[in-house]
Amino acid sequence: MKAPVRKAVESALIAAGIGFVCLWMLVSGADEESASAARGAMYGIGLAISLIAHWTYMGLAIARDGRAVWPWVVGMVLLFPIVSVVALVLMSSQEDSSAQNSA
Repeated sequence: MKAPVRKAVESALIAAGIGFVCLWMLVSGADEESASAARGAMYGIGLAISLIAHWTYMGLAIARDGRAVWPWVVGMVLLFPIVSVVALVLMSSQEDSSAQNSA
């Protein structure tokens, strides 16, 4: 992967990780009697912001990789984890094929 693409992918994965942590805290805190509505709202807002950041950084990575951005971003919004993984696999496999061609 090219350096600008790698940086955008790393940022997208960090945003996705934060989103999964917010989702975990939101779901696991539902059983506690002391869980407040404000805490749930903050985790929900954190989840929404991290998803938007993930989609934005993945869009940047896709654009820097030279692919059409909008079909991928729409796919990511509709089928979040599946299309993100497919895009990451395609971007990483392109590195392998370009390294083999130059060798």
